Amino acid sequence: MNHESERYRFARIEGYIITLARLEEQFEDTAVNLEVMEAAVASQLAKENLCAPWRTSKAERAGCREGMRLAGLQFLSQYREALRDLRLNGPV
Repeated sequence: MNHESERYRFARIEGYIITLARLEEQFEDTAVNLEVMEAAVASQLAKENLCAPWRTSKAERAGCREGMRLAGLQFLSQYREALRDLRLNGPV
């Protein structure tokens, strides 16, 4: 693997982990409606500053942004799935 793609991959992983942790912390033990959740994810993704400012190359910045997007999408997907399960099965 070449050096540039390796840096992209590590930056993507960092962006993913940091963003997912931020979102999980923000909504820990909190029930919110889907619109609030979507707005929070959009806010995280719209930030001008990356979650890993030490990533300075173009490839690293792109990787970090991609990781942030993946984390937001996964977070929303898991939340939607949990809401759907709750509607179908009722509270556990």
